[in-house]
Amino acid sequence: MIGKRKEERKIKHRLSTILQERTGLYETQDEEMALCEGYSIVGTSGINGDAYYISPDQTTFVLADGASGAGSKGKVLMSNLCVEMVRNNPFSLSELSPKDYLVKLIWEINNKLITISQEKGHYIFGTIIICIVKDNIGTIVAIGDSPAFFIHNNSITQVAKTKKTYYNLVEMGLYSEQQLEQAVHKLPEHMWSMFDRFIPMVVPTYVIEEIKLEKKDILMLCSDGVSDYVPLNYIKDAVNEEDLIGSIKTVINTAKENSIRERKCVKYDDLTMIVYVC
Repeated sequence: MIGKRKEERKIKHRLSTILQERTGLYETQDEEMALCEGYSIVGTSGINGDAYYISPDQTTFVLADGASGAGSKGKVLMSNLCVEMVRNNPFSLSELSPKDYLVKLIWEINNKLITISQEKGHYIFGTIIICIVKDNIGTIVAIGDSPAFFIHNNSITQVAKTKKTYYNLVEMGLYSEQQLEQAVHKLPEHMWSMFDRFIPMVVPTYVIEEIKLEKKDILMLCSDGVSDYVPLNYIKDAVNEEDLIGSIKTVINTAKENSIRERKCVKYDDLTMIVYVC
């Protein structure tokens, strides 16, 4: 009987996926469907190392950012592999809790990236952030500096924040986090990633957080190329559920313009953003 129910869910998931791909429509549910949109543009490198995915039922969304240090091919391989592993292992068929599903998935992605890196003799790495929404709870797992934000009652906060490799110095009371961030940003930009977390690792260092969601709350995932160049309050005020994809594009274009202005040259990263509105 259990096997039959599982097969029925698989068939339902396939039909839902086909419906979305062919019509852009989602299966009607008893509750009002939440809104979820994503958008990405390639940076001045000309090769987009970002990849994102939103499941047909809009309960699962992921953003992977392949590191430039992995090379032009390696960063694309990394982000696409992450997305495909989420796509091919849907939460709706897992029979796991959101937290157990995400932990299992992170380990599987981590181990797959290790295997590929060993086969190619080249480190294929990057950052990843995945969110599951179920029963008005958002569960987010993250490795790296691609941030997640929670907008509630007209305030915005970062959630599931990965600690930098220097954070033990903060815990020891030697420096404040602000002091260390200021010191790092005095270094050449290409050295900043020395203090970041990446996937894969021998033992993945991830952060997982659960957030209680209410109507009109917003969850947002983005690449660091967006968050580094757009103030949080600007993002909070710009995101508009009446024109969700339009407001996402506005934030991304603002990040692009700010990057060019602050760097004093035409240079900006791959820019990607996913927004979920309850």
